[in-house]
Amino acid sequence: MAAHPFRWFFFCVISLGCGSQWVCAQTSVDPPAHFNFEHGREPILSLDGMWHFHTGDDLDGQLGWADPHFDDSSWPLLRSNIGWGEQGYKGYTGLAWYRFNVVLPNDHQAWAICLPRFLTSYQIFADGKLIGQFGGMPPQARYVVGYDQLYPLPDALFSSSDQERSITFAIRVWQWPRLPKGVSGGPTATTRVGHVDALKMQQTYEAWGRFWSSSAGNVLMMMNLLAAFFGLFLFAMRPRDREYLWFGFYELLTGLDHLLLDYYRFHSAPESAIWWLDVTLSAGSWLLFLLFVFTLFKGRRNWLFWSAVATEVVTIVAQTCFMMGWIGLLQFDSIWALALLPYFFCILNLLYKNAKRSVAEAKLMLIPVALCYACWFARIVLGGLGGSGYGWVYTNFRWFFEVSRRPFPFSVNDLADMFMLVAVVAVLPLRFARSRRDEERLAGELESARAVQQVLVPNEIPHVPGFEIRCIYKPAGQVGGDFFQVIPLPNGGALIAVGDVSGKGMPAAMTVSLLVGTFQTLAHYTQKPSELLSEMNLRMLSRSHGGFTTCTVLRVEPGGVAVVANAGHLAPYLTGKELPVENGLPLGISSETAFPEVRVSLPVGSQLTLYTDGVVEARARSGELLGFDRAAALSVQPAEVIAEAAQSFGQDDDITVLTIKLKC
Repeated sequence: MAAHPFRWFFFCVISLGCGSQWVCAQTSVDPPAHFNFEHGREPILSLDGMWHFHTGDDLDGQLGWADPHFDDSSWPLLRSNIGWGEQGYKGYTGLAWYRFNVVLPNDHQAWAICLPRFLTSYQIFADGKLIGQFGGMPPQARYVVGYDQLYPLPDALFSSSDQERSITFAIRVWQWPRLPKGVSGGPTATTRVGHVDALKMQQTYEAWGRFWSSSAGNVLMMMNLLAAFFGLFLFAMRPRDREYLWFGFYELLTGLDHLLLDYYRFHSAPESAIWWLDVTLSAGSWLLFLLFVFTLFKGRRNWLFWSAVATEVVTIVAQTCFMMGWIGLLQFDSIWALALLPYFFCILNLLYKNAKRSVAEAKLMLIPVALCYACWFARIVLGGLGGSGYGWVYTNFRWFFEVSRRPFPFSVNDLADMFMLVAVVAVLPLRFARSRRDEERLAGELESARAVQQVLVPNEIPHVPGFEIRCIYKPAGQVGGDFFQVIPLPNGGALIAVGDVSGKGMPAAMTVSLLVGTFQTLAHYTQKPSELLSEMNLRMLSRSHGGFTTCTVLRVEPGGVAVVANAGHLAPYLTGKELPVENGLPLGISSETAFPEVRVSLPVGSQLTLYTDGVVEARARSGELLGFDRAAALSVQPAEVIAEAAQSFGQDDDITVLTIKLKC
């Protein structure tokens, strides 16, 4: 009951409003409103009727067929919104004419005609006057790709005082002979005449429609460009992992290819330029994806890889032949489909082999890539058949080219591309995480190897009476493969070993620990260099797993006599000259190897110098090696000077220099 006063209030307001309106209507002198469909409609006329049509060209070459007084009554009539191929002229190429009349009001408005996409080039005449051209006409024929074009009508056409003006339009069309047989010449949609501003607004609406129809490609383009940024960002973080580089550029070229297709949907451009840019971007993206997969899974560059590379070469050659008119679309698509088979097989074979080995990245990529390639193959075959005039393709396989129009039009190929893109992008963080784990594991191994090496490589050289022994060790990395040992003997003199283990990291460190431990243990039982090398060789054979070690062992005696045995190592230098030491095989190669001994007398004050190959193989930036001659000349210098000289020249490997000088 409390709401009744408000109801009465609104009733009074409405009554007063209606009453005042009634009074105004009664007292106003203005006439009542009239609605007229002809004057109130949008000032655009769609020319969906029948046009006169004639194949060939004006025989006198004066373009008389554009004359408004020309009698075209004998010309057949064709529908104006579809090409001539669907109306009895299938496969016709060359020149043809359309003629039609339009009656326009002479209302001092700016009028224009908007032509849809015509295949392939044309000239348009209004009452015999050329008002526009699209593309190039023979003899300067040029195929330009573009959509609807707007041509304003000259004011001179409406100079008379008549209320209406009948204008004769003539369109001279040239159809590129090298287009597929299934592509019809002439108009592809409705022609419109109207006010310029209204037609421009209509063009905008149609551009929005084209943008909507290409939404699937635009979504893929954005995904491709984001994936390219992601891949290149990961490469910037890990420059040694080239798979991120190949992936980033693959996605970048694929995204640019989508952008190119977008460009010619909204801009006019020479067909040859669009074609070659598309060929370049497409072939480049396919090759980069091949490099990405082979780098990711460490595939071998065998005949299968090179046959996949040749696929793109064959495709480019076939496209060139098609552009030159030497083959048709069906032949080109057949060559393309067959040429892609080795490419598909190469990548799928590599993914399958790695998936069988339980590689997570391969298992994730195999099915999406296989589905995508199957869809690509079907698209090429069906597109070639449809473009060659087999209409049943688009009738029976329309679902393949357009699965749905919601939320935007997309095809089976679009879905397969998105599925593959998501799967491949998912591989990158998986790969990155695995690489990080491997790096952390390797860093742990290197730290362990470094700790082992610090224990095994002596920090100080033991004092040996009568001798001055110096040693410099400069590893090329965190963990080296060189080792040296100096063990003083009870009766004077010392046992000395210098060696170089093949390999790096933890395996090399463990081999060094094995050899150093063996050398230190055996030194309690024998001081013969040959026996020491033989026992070290046997230990290496049982535990080296294919590796080897070069080593020199010598025993220096108080009187200055040195007994030397060598296992594939660089011979020592005495007073700048190489000792004539007989080389045995490196340790870890054969159990039958003998290590002959050589006795050498050291003069008082002379220097015996032992190197590892990091000195001789020091390499300058120019690629020049330090070499044996320079190494021999340096051998008379102190150990610190020799090591510094080799390192300054260009260190490539571990450097170890040990010098022995008899004092008195």
